[in-house]
Amino acid sequence: MPLDPYSSCPCGSGKKFKWCCANYFTKVEQAIDLDRNGQQELALKTLKDLTTQHGDKPAVWCYFAQFLYGAERGEAAEEALAQALKIDPKCAMAYFLRGVFRQSEGEVIGSLILFRKAAEAYDAEAHEALARVYEMIFRTELDLNRPVASRAALEQLHRHAPDEPEVKALLDGLFGSESRLPQAARKAYTLRATAKPITTDAATGRLSDAKKAYETLVAQTPDDPAAWFNLGVIRAWLGEQPQAVEALGKSLEYETDDYRAEEAGALVEVLRCAQGMENESDFAEFAAVMPIRDGNAVVQLLRNWEQTGRLYGTQVDQESGTLNSMVIEKLPSLLAVGSTTMAKIACKLMLVRGVIRVWHPNREQVRKVAGELRDQLLLAVEAPQETLHPTSFGDVALEAYIFPMSDIEIEKAEEKLVEHGRHYFEEVWIHKPLKSLGGSNPLDAVGSKLLRKRLLGVLKFVEQCYASAIPFRRADDDAAPVAAYDFAALRHKLGLEYLTAAPPEVKVIEAPKAAKRDLNAMNAAELAGQDVASLSVEELEQAMRAALKLDAKDLAVAFAQAGTLKPFDASRPDRYPLYACLIAGATAEGDPVKVIKTMDEGAAYDAANNEGKRVNDYGLRRAQYFAKSKDMERAAVEFDALIARNPSEGRFYTTAAETMLGLRNGARALGFAEKGLAKAREINNRDLEGHCQELIGAARKQG
Repeated sequence: MPLDPYSSCPCGSGKKFKWCCANYFTKVEQAIDLDRNGQQELALKTLKDLTTQHGDKPAVWCYFAQFLYGAERGEAAEEALAQALKIDPKCAMAYFLRGVFRQSEGEVIGSLILFRKAAEAYDAEAHEALARVYEMIFRTELDLNRPVASRAALEQLHRHAPDEPEVKALLDGLFGSESRLPQAARKAYTLRATAKPITTDAATGRLSDAKKAYETLVAQTPDDPAAWFNLGVIRAWLGEQPQAVEALGKSLEYETDDYRAEEAGALVEVLRCAQGMENESDFAEFAAVMPIRDGNAVVQLLRNWEQTGRLYGTQVDQESGTLNSMVIEKLPSLLAVGSTTMAKIACKLMLVRGVIRVWHPNREQVRKVAGELRDQLLLAVEAPQETLHPTSFGDVALEAYIFPMSDIEIEKAEEKLVEHGRHYFEEVWIHKPLKSLGGSNPLDAVGSKLLRKRLLGVLKFVEQCYASAIPFRRADDDAAPVAAYDFAALRHKLGLEYLTAAPPEVKVIEAPKAAKRDLNAMNAAELAGQDVASLSVEELEQAMRAALKLDAKDLAVAFAQAGTLKPFDASRPDRYPLYACLIAGATAEGDPVKVIKTMDEGAAYDAANNEGKRVNDYGLRRAQYFAKSKDMERAAVEFDALIARNPSEGRFYTTAAETMLGLRNGARALGFAEKGLAKAREINNRDLEGHCQELIGAARKQG
């Protein structure tokens, strides 16, 4: 069925199909049909011819790459994507496809980085393409145990595909009122009112811009807890776990309201439960894996354990060949209810693909059960191999749960559950040293002003995890919750009652949305009729952006030129966007002297009037311009300078390596990627490490 010429182009440019890929898309469809009919070589020739005829179109190379990867020609597909990015370094479709390729190869972090690059690069009107990329981000973040980032991506998916019932069902099921996630992990966080408003640059609708705005704001008002909290939430939405934890920690330092401190502290605990944060968290999944040598002996032992009540709740999936069960410990007789015994989970157990895996939030429990299996199975299994993983939120309070071994009077079971919870939290947990409390235990932490605020959040997080994962429910009334331990008793025991009153309803500001202004609503003719002399610097920048959206580039350059000639305005010291437009205009004219002159003028203005805050932006633009001009020496010098000024900024290493890969200079790309890898390991940045390893592989392929 032919595409509607006025529908959004499938390449994701945001343009109507008629004015984008329509001239050559029939050839793409023809190649797809040929491939479906088994004529792969003819399909390949059709697309090769297309790259010859329309080789200046990045989308053509993306369609070609997609076909090549499907034909298991991975290296050729990567070369095609590199060509697309060479033509347009911000080609969103290329980043998206590269992310898909990395994901299919098992590179989760690398693929996520690329999906986020694609989300930033796609036009805001490319709804179908953005829906696809946000679905990838949502699922990847969910797999990484990052529910805050996952929810943010799913909400974006719903915004771009509002009529898809499956998306709404996912949003309600995973993060709605019936979700089993703790409230701190599933809530829709909103930003707080700050002491000083953020700049209008944050109102672009892009989280990256909002993040930069709040990074600027916290530098200006470093003692404003709301500014730090907002920065932490935005970083969490972007999946930047360590950076989000850092910002929220600063928020806690300055916060004076107990309830706000509690919210920030609980969010910190959620973020620390993500993959890659296991060593920072008090809540992790300890596991032991034992490869099986004699399957019959293992099966026989598990049968014996089930018959003697050592295993409970066993489930077998014949299709996947997986057995899941719980290794339990019956509690002493004083906790027996009538003729029924209560039990606790000693470990969870899985038998799959030739291995036994046991896990629990308590490392000693894992070692105990793994040792017991090893002792009884002897040479039937290999020695246990210990591993560490992110915790399931349902397992955070696993040690506080007990459950009846069979149906009994529910009130009796509730009584024992409450008593066991009281014993665990008030007599065991209260004395546990916690990383979140700097190694102090909860009882000692209440004496410290800062640790007390952190403890509020830890306690709220544990309380929510405990309440959301009670191990049994009322059979007669699903709506009625099972009575469980009341954390008010623990707060009282700790002397942790709230010191501030709970606000009836805190007023918050919504996450930044695209600004709506009169200049933005004008058409090109109306913009051209504006008296530039009467417009302020801010209004000229608005007019420039509006003209760019209308593809009126000459008009945009005129507004930018007028803006740079205005006298200094203390309310608008940053004129980088105006100079960036002039640089782009000079580049389009093919006037290298003018390009360099404009860059120099912009950098000089920034140094004199904006505290040099844009020095890195100008440096990066210089490097990319020289790279585009095939001047690898000067590009490398600029990248080296950027890295020297910002040795811990991972994106400069990766951008430099990717740029050199695009220039087919594998040696220089390898140098930048290896420096980035060394820095990633030095600062323990797992995401950067994964990205640099990917780039090293690509550089070595180029030679």
